[in-house]
Amino acid sequence: DLPRWRPLVSKLESTVKVVLPHLPEDKIRHTADFADWLNQQTKTLSPFVLVGHSFGGQIAIDFTARHPERVAKLILIGSAGVRRLNLKALILLPFAKILRFLPTLFKQFFYRLIGETDYLKASPVMKETMKLILPEDQQDNMRKIDVSTLILWGKQDRYTPLRDGRLTHQLIKNSVLAEFNAKHSLPFSHPAKVAQKILWFIK
Repeated sequence: DLPRWRPLVSKLESTVKVVLPHLPEDKIRHTADFADWLNQQTKTLSPFVLVGHSFGGQIAIDFTARHPERVAKLILIGSAGVRRLNLKALILLPFAKILRFLPTLFKQFFYRLIGETDYLKASPVMKETMKLILPEDQQDNMRKIDVSTLILWGKQDRYTPLRDGRLTHQLIKNSVLAEFNAKHSLPFSHPAKVAQKILWFIK
């Protein structure tokens, strides 16, 4: 969904060069597959600042843990990667099979209710990929990261709750956490504030 990034990118590109990769959607992949793809795409670059939001943050964590020499600094925004069997999961699991037989409009309402907005906007291949990837836990990879890391999180994030951001901060040794009065769409709803934090961090 590249157009959603334009307001944030426009506030950054006058100061830094921004490369906005479009994840491949030709087949279903695991997190490590996307990290390998990113490694191939960035081989000609010197160590760079890697920014990942949500599902992209999960890929960024995996990539940084396996290729720390490629990453100058890491920025995670409402990143996926912490797995807990919380109340939302307990509610979701019994309905998983039932949802296949429900009308599309009700499915959309249900996914919005639990905060799965990324899922609704994804292509069919990416929907299957997200089903495969999102249960993968990245906490072990977080413990491996020594790269200087900025963690940005929305206090009202229902998809990746703030407690996940605080745990990510605890697990990544050299990290700073900044909390915002925002939801999961933090980089799109507050581009100026996010850009300010990013530029402060990478200067």
